[in-house]
Amino acid sequence: MSMPSREHPDRRAIMRELHARPVDIIETTARLRRTVFVLPPVPGAMDAILTRFRDFLASRKLPPPGGDTRQFAFVSGDRRITWEFHTEFVTVTWRTGPEDETAWPDDIGLDLFKDAELIGASRVDVRAGDTINESILPQFELSSLCVVMVEKGKAQLVTDFVEDADGFTHFEFAAGALTPLRRSIVTRRLLEVDTYRTMALLALPLARRIGPDLRAAETELTGLMERLPEATTTDGVQKALTALHALSVRAGQLSERTSYRFAAAAAYGQVLTARLVGLREVETNLGSTVSRYLSNRVDPALATCAAMEKRIGVLTDKIARAIELLNVRIGLDLQIQNQSLLESLTKTAQSQYRLQATVEGLSVIAISYYLLGILGYALAGPLEKLEIDKGVALSISVPFVVLLVWYFVRTIRRRHFDGS
Repeated sequence: MSMPSREHPDRRAIMRELHARPVDIIETTARLRRTVFVLPPVPGAMDAILTRFRDFLASRKLPPPGGDTRQFAFVSGDRRITWEFHTEFVTVTWRTGPEDETAWPDDIGLDLFKDAELIGASRVDVRAGDTINESILPQFELSSLCVVMVEKGKAQLVTDFVEDADGFTHFEFAAGALTPLRRSIVTRRLLEVDTYRTMALLALPLARRIGPDLRAAETELTGLMERLPEATTTDGVQKALTALHALSVRAGQLSERTSYRFAAAAAYGQVLTARLVGLREVETNLGSTVSRYLSNRVDPALATCAAMEKRIGVLTDKIARAIELLNVRIGLDLQIQNQSLLESLTKTAQSQYRLQATVEGLSVIAISYYLLGILGYALAGPLEKLEIDKGVALSISVPFVVLLVWYFVRTIRRRHFDGS
């Protein structure tokens, strides 16, 4: 049976992802350096650096990277250079002989990062022995010295996470007992440990910068909540609502400034933890382990960022609840005002009805009076011939005239209401 003609559209992408970042095999000793450049948070920043990188390769008559390339390696003189493209940063790693002292070579494309910022630089010296000569330990800072066996005791690592004169954190890695593959994998993990601890800690300065703004917003919200019971008038409620809306905008701005950075820090922290576990450290009595040293520094930083993120979320929720309470208060005030208006309208209608009834009664009397006067003149002659007393006749006709006029006025009013 041949291979089915229809396959999932992402199948090839998944397969490429397994081999997107191949390990650079280190046969013997070597010196590796890595720089980490953070790209500006603007649309098209990654596309711009990729374009410059392709132009750089073309100028050296090297094949360009593919459209979805995340790692690309090439050779320049004695150096093997690897560019890796991540979500928001790019790393440039180059491997040379252990005697190479050139910290910032000009033939690997470092000048392409015109609008990016250097955030990290690492150097790993891969040695041929099984352990590090203790005579070099005084070169490291004692307060941050890490001396640990890795790969379950098959190799040894020394670092102090202090920048050297060229600006690189220095790792001494005695990996003579490891196979080239394991040596290469652990070396890559060391570079990634330094890369991801840097990227994870990138959120801490931001957390410290927004601290005063966040505290000011929390204090302002507390004051507004304490004054809410005093907002009993429409103007007072409106002022409180305006202040809360302004505070809501500030909280939203804080969230916008920090949400991505804090989420990225948490993700980088998880990757860092995985890389540290992959070192398979064995403790020595010469210094701290890399895992313990970084955990004591990175974990509190990530906890600070998480606490800041939580405080921003709590602040936003409190503001939303306060605005909701004010909206409920405004709704109740409107209901009370509407009730008062309805009662006023009812009273007005009742007054108008009474007035109308009074006017109607007076109208009946006035019309009856004039009608009786007309009847008196109209019947004067006939009554005299019939020898009937005019006063008696009019007195008898008064109830009938009044009822007739009342019925006539009532009929007109009903027709008027029915027509409306």
